[in-house]
Amino acid sequence: MGIVSLCAGVAGLSASLPDITGAPMRREQINKRICELLNRRMPFVWGVADQAIVSGCSLFLTLVLANALDVQSFGRFSIAWAFLILLESVLFRGLFDDGLPAVAHRVASSRWPQLRASLYVASIGTSGLFGVAFVVAGLVALSFHFDHAALLIATGTAIPSTRLQSVFRRIGYLDGRLRRVVSGALIYAVVLAGSAAAMIWLQLTSAAAAMACVALSSAAAGLFGLVYAAGLAKPHRRVLTWLITRLLREGRWFAATSLTYWISSIGLIPLCGLLIGLEASASLRLMLVVFAPLSQLNASLLSVKLPGAALTLRHNDRAMFLSLTRSNAMQFGGLSALYGVAAALLGVPILAWLVSDRGFDVSEVNMALMALAMSLDGIWLGLALPLFAVGRPQQFLASRITGLAVLCLSLPVGTYAWGVAGVIGAMVLSSAASVGVLGTRLVRLETPKPIVASSLYSDRIS
Repeated sequence: MGIVSLCAGVAGLSASLPDITGAPMRREQINKRICELLNRRMPFVWGVADQAIVSGCSLFLTLVLANALDVQSFGRFSIAWAFLILLESVLFRGLFDDGLPAVAHRVASSRWPQLRASLYVASIGTSGLFGVAFVVAGLVALSFHFDHAALLIATGTAIPSTRLQSVFRRIGYLDGRLRRVVSGALIYAVVLAGSAAAMIWLQLTSAAAAMACVALSSAAAGLFGLVYAAGLAKPHRRVLTWLITRLLREGRWFAATSLTYWISSIGLIPLCGLLIGLEASASLRLMLVVFAPLSQLNASLLSVKLPGAALTLRHNDRAMFLSLTRSNAMQFGGLSALYGVAAALLGVPILAWLVSDRGFDVSEVNMALMALAMSLDGIWLGLALPLFAVGRPQQFLASRITGLAVLCLSLPVGTYAWGVAGVIGAMVLSSAASVGVLGTRLVRLETPKPIVASSLYSDRIS
């Protein structure tokens, strides 16, 4: 009995003592939860870092060229850059990149090396054809002593180079290898800075030399991706044909939507050069690059919000659809409006400090109008996000077409009456029409059912 009583007393004493192991256990749980949170957030952090580096490089190159080149040469470079964006961000990205995630999940993981190689073959083959056409046109123009022959040749080399870099980035995002993508962006930044410095040091300040800097830096970043060739395998003809067919089937809608946006924004750069002069093209390029960080930020937020929106709308709930539409329109529109106010107040003084006065038409009125246009584009993106989530690009394409029609009607009058300010004013009217049409369609539209994978693709590569 005495031994039993002693044991009971020790047990009671142990129970009354403070738990000296509880604190370390709680700290381990907290550290574990912090690590899990960081692991969930790191893809977004790496994605934002990649977007920030690429956007920063675009801003850096624009400011360097605005100071190093005369207004005419900078205007020519801006026009060539606009057509490069047309091919890369509208045609190639719409046809090959935007539909890739949905297609990839129809392929067995054992076939992904062939999928990656097929994407490289299709993309580089198509962009290479365009590049060769530009180079041949430049050589023909050179034989006739055409002034812009060198710019055509440099643009022809930049087309497949930028496509190679884009394919590397898209595959990195698809595989979740975002550190690799950021490493490629850093290589792009270093080579771009070095080539721009060499251009200025060698006094090769021309639009063709500037485009050559873009081609060289993009090729360096894209070739860095080929270092990981272990993730590639020789594609069979069946896999290559299947991939191209499936990408082109849905890519036409993405490309059409991107084209309407290009015409009403970046596409105005060459139009300004035609209607007003190269100085107007250069001025519009400068103002657009001020809002490039906002576009990159909105793109990152869209990528983050899309999976959750798709999960929320899987039950086809109209009330939830409208609620999600309103909240996203307020978030994207509010963020764009805040950035626009800051750009309208500080954009002109900062540009005046960074860029020497070379005759650019960048005024407070023009910057305020550009801020209004970009704020309306942010609202449109928030309204369109639920349609992106359910895979229905056809629904918001009509709003972009309406905005394009308004642009075509208002642009001649605005350009004739107010010059660059009239062009930006036409952008505002176009964006407002797109927002109005999309908002009206969303109110009247029955909640669109999400596209089921089997309805898109009747077969599966396994």
